[in-house]
Amino acid sequence: MKRKLRTAIVALVFVCLFLWVNSRWQIGPSEIKEFVISFGWAAPLLFILLYILTPFVFFPASVLSLSAGITYGIWPGVLFIWLGATGAAAAGYLVGKVLGEKIASLRHIESTARLQAIVRKQGFLFVLVLRLVPLIGFGMLSYLSGWFNIRFRSYLSATMIGIIPGTFMYVTVGASLLNGDPVLLGIVAGSALILMIIIYFLRNKVRRWAGLPDGKERDENA
Repeated sequence: MKRKLRTAIVALVFVCLFLWVNSRWQIGPSEIKEFVISFGWAAPLLFILLYILTPFVFFPASVLSLSAGITYGIWPGVLFIWLGATGAAAAGYLVGKVLGEKIASLRHIESTARLQAIVRKQGFLFVLVLRLVPLIGFGMLSYLSGWFNIRFRSYLSATMIGIIPGTFMYVTVGASLLNGDPVLLGIVAGSALILMIIIYFLRNKVRRWAGLPDGKERDENA
């Protein structure tokens, strides 16, 4: 319960901050696009580089995804962010190799027998499922994958497939903000709602299959 409350507070603060910045400096989708384009040919490389650095800094990757959609539209925005997220996943995996156990202890994530068995026998499927049904954060899954020594090739290929729906969703939202197309906005909102409903009903089954701690237990520890 405490974790949910913190999440709600953070979301509220983010929305208030966005509204304040927009009212003070009138920074909207068009201004963001002009700023990114000012970097010229280096702008896509900047997106990819910043994404790769997200495992090392506290910067919301979702902002980069939205900005790519605003600047480049669905295509090639999806490509740039997909490449960046893949690089970030690889970097997070390497961090997990070194600091995975420490990070897991700080987040109260236990290495259960069921979790170890799934990771050892079905590492690719484990990563793919948790990318599609994000019960734990993007970075945390990267760290844990390195800590559990999932084969890098299996981990990266599962990640490259599993992040496609989320990447497409974020970039599409960014593109719709710039275009102001109510039909596209409605499609995006409806798709996001359907995805959230699916994840909600699958979360407990996936958690039991993966051997992750129970949601209530994690909330009490958070």
